[in-house]
Amino acid sequence: MSLFDLTGRVAVITGTSRGIGRELAHGFADAGAIVVGCARSFERAEATAAELRDKGHETLAVLADVTRPEDCEALIQSAVRRYGRLDILVCNAGVNVKKKAIDFSPAEFDTVIGGNLRAYFLCAQAAARQFLKQGKGGAIVMNSSNASVAAFEDLTPYCAAKGGIDMLVRGLASEWGPHGIRVNAFNPGYTNHSMTKRGQSYLSEAAREIVERTPLRRMAEMREMVGPAVFLASDAESFVTGTILLADGGWCAQ
Repeated sequence: MSLFDLTGRVAVITGTSRGIGRELAHGFADAGAIVVGCARSFERAEATAAELRDKGHETLAVLADVTRPEDCEALIQSAVRRYGRLDILVCNAGVNVKKKAIDFSPAEFDTVIGGNLRAYFLCAQAAARQFLKQGKGGAIVMNSSNASVAAFEDLTPYCAAKGGIDMLVRGLASEWGPHGIRVNAFNPGYTNHSMTKRGQSYLSEAAREIVERTPLRRMAEMREMVGPAVFLASDAESFVTGTILLADGGWCAQ
């Protein structure tokens, strides 16, 4: 359907080396976008890019640590130098530490807040500067979490970071809307991806409870996050901004 067609649009996606980010890279490329992906490991970012090229897609891999403002700016400008413009930014790269709040060190807290809320702000800021130069608006999509709405045990700083991202979306949408820049988020629930696999011992104990508490009675698959993200980046949402789209199987509806 043409409303969801991204043909020729230049999309920067952060954290494309694995997990949901890798799925988003494939999904956006399949929808016609030129994907500029990044990771803290160039080899891993390039591995995803190679997969896209094997499918006949134009793409570029960039080394970037999105907690660093200079890397965020360089990432955006890499896309502009290669392809002449920027149309879409997808903030996806993130970090989590599962631990009792009482036991969090200041450094661990800074890592979680910095790798999520701060990184998203820095990337959005760099993208908005380019959008303003181009004078044609743009779309920013943020991968948040239903942890922004519901509290989860041993994830308090992560919940705080994701809650901050939701408010960041609303604030930036209000501020940048007059310039035609749309800012939205999709908020996954429990998903079978690399971040959950690293907590496999926890999930193996809790998986049954999670499934039983989810109205759709299962966890999401990573590919199921492609639709919400593409929708929010596409012309189908041309009058949608400041929106938080829960993609959590109904968890937060209860």
